[in-house]
Amino acid sequence: MSTDAREAKKALRREMKARLASLDEADVAAQSWTAQQSILSLPQYRRASKVGIYLSMPMGEARTDLLVRDALGNGKRVYVPHIHTERNSGANAGMSKVMHMLRMSSLDEYEGLERDSWGIPHLPHDGAEGRETAMGGLGTSKSASAMSAPERNMDSNEDGGLDLIVVPSVAFDTQMNRMGHGAGFYDIFLTRLCESGERKRPFLVGLCLAEQVLPVGQILMQEWDWRVDAIAVGDGRRLTSKNDA
Repeated sequence: MSTDAREAKKALRREMKARLASLDEADVAAQSWTAQQSILSLPQYRRASKVGIYLSMPMGEARTDLLVRDALGNGKRVYVPHIHTERNSGANAGMSKVMHMLRMSSLDEYEGLERDSWGIPHLPHDGAEGRETAMGGLGTSKSASAMSAPERNMDSNEDGGLDLIVVPSVAFDTQMNRMGHGAGFYDIFLTRLCESGERKRPFLVGLCLAEQVLPVGQILMQEWDWRVDAIAVGDGRRLTSKNDA
């Protein structure tokens, strides 16, 4: 990515964060409810048995509490982001943060989650190695995900994969382009999840407030960036791609 493109993305993120910070809580709550209802009515959501859902900040983005409660209440397996620090090898030796999607066990667990400094509920780090992961197997370590079937809990998500992921963003546009927060967590996770070809591509649905939908041309996409299949917007719109069947 060129320096100009990188700076343009940074400037757009700053502009969007300032815009979202100016919204009042009642507006965010109302838009979040509308957008979540749109996802609940999606055929792809209703037939999904394994879903990934981000856990939302109290302000500055669309909330996901209704989706989490509905999915858990209807017996879906719910996987949520968990950031884990891992050691790299080779030319990129050092430590880096990697996003995993780990299974949340129950509605009771969700209600009892602690919140981080941003006000986001998060899974405890203790016990992460014993949780089902969307990559297959248990835990966040590479060795845990590579376990053979007899070594895994037979009730676990052995083969990995998700049917649908609710994706957050700083901004979307009507061509399904997405601009995240800049860490690349979702783009890297989706590439890792699908690169072997052994797992089907999940249906990707963006969830956002009306203020986060930008005119086409403002979001700069790179070859490694993932587009979504549909976007549920807080003003009641549901934007879709041409191949979202």
